[in-house]
Amino acid sequence: MKMTDIAPEQRPRERLFAGLGEELSDADILALIWGSGQKGRSVVEMGQEILSITGGLSGLMSLGLKELSDLPGLGPAKVGQLWAVQEIARRSKRGHSKIKINSPRKAGDYLLARCTGWTEEHFGLLALNSKCELIAERILSKGTAIGTMVTPREFFREALRYGAVTAIAYHNHPSGSTEPSREDAMLTEKLRNAGESLGLKLVDHIIVGSSEYYSFRTSEEWDI
Repeated sequence: MKMTDIAPEQRPRERLFAGLGEELSDADILALIWGSGQKGRSVVEMGQEILSITGGLSGLMSLGLKELSDLPGLGPAKVGQLWAVQEIARRSKRGHSKIKINSPRKAGDYLLARCTGWTEEHFGLLALNSKCELIAERILSKGTAIGTMVTPREFFREALRYGAVTAIAYHNHPSGSTEPSREDAMLTEKLRNAGESLGLKLVDHIIVGSSEYYSFRTSEEWDI
């Protein structure tokens, strides 16, 4: 069978083995992982729905196990498959050069690129080792355009899970403004205090806007 004989409506697996793997959509890739859909909904349609919720593959792959489990329509088997893909990617990167984030500028530049296009507010974690290398990145909470919330317990539990030595909190403002709210300042203080008690320092909290960022560390001249 020639590649040109493969109809576009054929299953992703058939197109893959016909040599059309590079033409598969992100939803098709998820279909290959999951294998089957649900009653009244094809596996590709499932993938399209999940990607629309998470903002694409990058958003999906940055979710923790709890956030994956909270996605609508996914049972333990499909959540486990997604987690396994994440873990394969994490383990394959071990021993390779890591991204070094050792200043507010590097954190801000990294996150500006990361958060581009987000229309909902996300709160996340950058976990760093003793060399200020990024060892894990997780979105811990996802809200509406108005706001989201995370607790110090949730934040540091995730950081400790990856063996972080220091951590950076971040969230985006869909409005584009980087002006911190009273709640942002209060949460930052709680995170700093909790980190001190755990021996795992919060080295910054970055607010990401449309084209600029706000660093609590720089603004408040933290003594790190």
